[in-house]
Amino acid sequence: MPNRRLIRRLNLHFSVLWALYWIGWAALWGYLSVFLLHRGFTNSQIGLVSSCALLLPIAVQPALASLVDRSRRLTGRHMAMALTSLALVCAAAVWLTADNTLCAVLLVIIGVSLTAIAPFFNAMSMAFVLRGLDVNFSASRSCGSVTYALTSLVMGAVLEHFAPTLVLPIFLLAFGALLLALLLFRYALPESPSREAKDAPAVLSNAALLRRYPRFTLVLLACFLLVCSQNAITTYMIHIAAKVGGGESTTGTAYFISGMVELPAMLLFTKVRRKVPLKTLLPVCSVFFVFRAGAMLLAATPLALFLACSLQFFAYAILAVSTVYFAAQEIDMANQVKAQALIYTASSGVGAAFGSLLGGWLLDLGGVDTMLRFCVCCALAGVAVMFFTLHTKRPKGVQTT
Repeated sequence: MPNRRLIRRLNLHFSVLWALYWIGWAALWGYLSVFLLHRGFTNSQIGLVSSCALLLPIAVQPALASLVDRSRRLTGRHMAMALTSLALVCAAAVWLTADNTLCAVLLVIIGVSLTAIAPFFNAMSMAFVLRGLDVNFSASRSCGSVTYALTSLVMGAVLEHFAPTLVLPIFLLAFGALLLALLLFRYALPESPSREAKDAPAVLSNAALLRRYPRFTLVLLACFLLVCSQNAITTYMIHIAAKVGGGESTTGTAYFISGMVELPAMLLFTKVRRKVPLKTLLPVCSVFFVFRAGAMLLAATPLALFLACSLQFFAYAILAVSTVYFAAQEIDMANQVKAQALIYTASSGVGAAFGSLLGGWLLDLGGVDTMLRFCVCCALAGVAVMFFTLHTKRPKGVQTT
């Protein structure tokens, strides 16, 4: 009975963390291109800012995660609090400065913080799951999708009447509340199952972990390709909306639909996972990244665009949750924070960065259709890697369901 009460409290608290995180993300990073266009940036410059913000975590995030894995005092919660505080300070500085170079640098730091925070939330959840507390990660994460969708919809309508600088105070409010929620997150982890010291898994370096778990490494590559396709579309949705005759409101509605369809997908995930193994779920959801990008390419009306966005149900919604459980199952407990950091960095970090950078360059070079053709090809490559990785004979000693 005490465990049930604790699990309910944990689920509620994790839901609040994800909700506030994605409100901030949707307000600022979801409308980054709109904000920076207002500040006089070109599409290529926007792609450069976004890609730098998402590439730098390659060095930062795994190093922070390794520090947490090796430390007995420092936790994922502590790191999340530090990164949230850093993002708050930089956002306040962006609001106050009129210098575009300084603005770009500060936004890169905010982007690094945003990318680095989420894996610590994932690791915090999986720490309880791996110790026998059935925390409903997918349901909590779905709250983030809903708030992302609602925030995107509201922001799209609001920005048609107010200056894009409004994204900054909304971000500050959301992340100020997030910092408070993290300060109040004080739950003791149950003891791990006892084991002899000689049998305890060693804390590995990033390179050693990737060598020991080759399937995990290849899944990282697949995630990189899939999210590269996804993020080019997300970052430059304003241009895709313009292609079909829409504007900021159409962009907001597209973001809203993409976020809202994630809710049922994530709520159903636990039931689906009991019947369908991850080695099937991951390749199947990968295919829908191709369908989504192809539907965007063919869309000629706002309705067609919205229908393409609804394919998010089968694509990113499933990938975002499946990869967290995949990392938890594939990697030993001593390297869990690092594993979650690597899978998030490969997808929402490196993959998203290349999507933003190449998407902006292709957009300026050949227009929206050229960018979307790239997205289709990139997603196809991700599907190929995912199928090859999870449906070929695996090395001994690594167990996945």
